[in-house]
Amino acid sequence: MTLDLHGYATDIPYLRDFKPPLAPAWLDHVALVAGAAPPERKAGFSWCDLGCGQGVTANILAATHPGGTFHAIDAMPAHIDNARHLAAEAAIPNVGFHCVDFAAAVDLDLPAFDYIVAHGVYSWVDSANQRALRRFFDRRLNPGGLVYVSYNAMPGWVRDLPFQRLVRELARGYAGDSAAQVSAALGIIRALAAAEVPALTPSLIVEELEQRPEDYTAAYLVHEFMPGAWQPLYVTDVRAAMKTIGLAPVGSATLIENLDPLVLSEKARELVGDIADGDLRELVRDFYLDQRFRCDVFAREKRRLSGQQRCGALLASSFALTRPATAIRYSAATVSGFHPYNNPTARALIRALADGPSSLAEIAPALASAQDLATNILLLCAVGDAMPVEPGRAPVEALNRAVFRRLDGPDEIRWLTLPCGTALEVDPGLMRRLRDGQKIDDDEFPGWRRFLTSHGIGPSSR
Repeated sequence: MTLDLHGYATDIPYLRDFKPPLAPAWLDHVALVAGAAPPERKAGFSWCDLGCGQGVTANILAATHPGGTFHAIDAMPAHIDNARHLAAEAAIPNVGFHCVDFAAAVDLDLPAFDYIVAHGVYSWVDSANQRALRRFFDRRLNPGGLVYVSYNAMPGWVRDLPFQRLVRELARGYAGDSAAQVSAALGIIRALAAAEVPALTPSLIVEELEQRPEDYTAAYLVHEFMPGAWQPLYVTDVRAAMKTIGLAPVGSATLIENLDPLVLSEKARELVGDIADGDLRELVRDFYLDQRFRCDVFAREKRRLSGQQRCGALLASSFALTRPATAIRYSAATVSGFHPYNNPTARALIRALADGPSSLAEIAPALASAQDLATNILLLCAVGDAMPVEPGRAPVEALNRAVFRRLDGPDEIRWLTLPCGTALEVDPGLMRRLRDGQKIDDDEFPGWRRFLTSHGIGPSSR
């Protein structure tokens, strides 16, 4: 195992993945849900990713936001090389990649940023690197800007603490690269699990390794569990650290977690609501949710919106479906129960968005009151049927062709870039049909031909 980056394994590159919640429109939506004004973007904006991995998210967002300036930072040379190669191949001019660690990042010649994101980093690095991340936030965030920080959270990880410690200690005793070491360690852990050793019986990861092994690739396991500083965090500790640099919590980029009726029972809402301190209230909420992973959004000098301003901003925002309309079931099962939303306004929104991304203001407000439209779009986004996107269409053909060329190879990216400022992870078979210029069969991929056509995407002409 090569541990030459503050105890972080660097011999196995991380996954080539895209994270929709890091998009500006998504982060703006989080702010609006909370009644806060998002960054002003009329004259352009700047965005930075700390710990960008293979740079897939930065490249997709830069390609679909030609009016923005994008920078991405990672200390692994292989990650930055791959990110730069994709940017060059897809002719993305407005993104820069920088191979430095977090301590050096603050001294780079960079602009101030309206959005700074750090996904899957904060609870995997030591306290010195956490301080370096906060120093970057402090020095580089524009007034009114947003910071996204995700991290493994307590108390949800308590059942897997023994698993993480065991897999890391066992792996260090084997020869080979990090992937070989983790594989050998898992062989022993599977034997222990089969023997029903008490410490591993409650482990969710052990259960999922058995049920869904395809989701736990070597690259994921190495980067998730091998860092020497791996440590799930309590929300109160993270908020206290951010408070020292003037950052206050805005909301969650896991959109459903912003709507208490979808995640807490009535009794839980009453108990949580009686706690006066906001940070303690969130801590107790995490115990109810058995929280394992938080996607927190923070702001400095956030401007509050009135109810009327918030509703108006939501009406002016653009949204898109996340799947074909025929796949939407108008109900959701959440931790707080079963929630149907088969109402006329929700159905009208889905019908309108099936024709392509649109703002609520464009979806004939006569269909429902402004408040009803806003309430239902918040619900549809929270349950994952819709998502906030950009107005207009950016050219994405060059980037998608570059992605198609990587299909079925070691550099495969399974995300299809949409012109509205985001991407969707789609079936590899559908990606191949698009790559090869083949017709999309409605029986094999129900609803997808119309869905993609609504975004101006069809089979590649190559």
